Amino acid sequence: MRKSFFIVFVCLFSYSLVLAQEEDQARLVNNPDQLLSVSNGVRNSYGSLRSIPPVTRVEGSPYLFDDWLHTARVYAKNGQLYMVENVNLDMQNQAFVTKVAKDSLFTFQFNEINFFEINGKKFESIFTKDGRRIYEIVSDNGEERLLKAYSVKLVPSSPDPMKNRPFDKYVQRENYYFEKDGKVSMLSLRKGKVLRTFDLEKNNQKTLEKFVEKNDLSYSDEKDVIKMIDFISTL
Repeated sequence: MRKSFFIVFVCLFSYSLVLAQEEDQARLVNNPDQLLSVSNGVRNSYGSLRSIPPVTRVEGSPYLFDDWLHTARVYAKNGQLYMVENVNLDMQNQAFVTKVAKDSLFTFQFNEINFFEINGKKFESIFTKDGRRIYEIVSDNGEERLLKAYSVKLVPSSPDPMKNRPFDKYVQRENYYFEKDGKVSMLSLRKGKVLRTFDLEKNNQKTLEKFVEKNDLSYSDEKDVIKMIDFISTL
């Protein structure tokens, strides 16, 4: 009986995936120029074009990916789905960009875009009290979401030989956030911080701690924190 139920479940799940893929294919617009059709310095509803600034001697990069070989699925608010190549995340300006020419970048804005999907990862633009930022949606159980934000800081060079920093340097950072009921809070992956951010009732917190201990989970491991979030949604 259980085996039969499992087979039916797998078939239904596979069928739903096929339907979702067919629906995406039907929405797909194979002409990304509809997004990028602007001249330099002019903005359309999806973003604007700008020249790439001259290269200076700086270590590191303000972009999330090491190369420009990534293709993004861009889900527009009008229901269209676009495939755009040469995409990267500009962490300094909190914007997705695509290299449309050797010396030109198109910078996207989210006014008419719901989200980006790159390498199976979903990215949204979310406004909080600290302003607008792009977040990777690490997990989403329908009630709570674990988010990850990427940022970069430009550290200036120093003549001090002890610092060994002859050039300016980009230092990349990532921080986790917990979203519930539309509220986004920073989530430091340490036990005390995690438990305070979850803000559970005393009994539920004890139940969670027992779950963590029983399953040998770590408060500092992203995958384990996802398991905790999924667990607290059942409390």
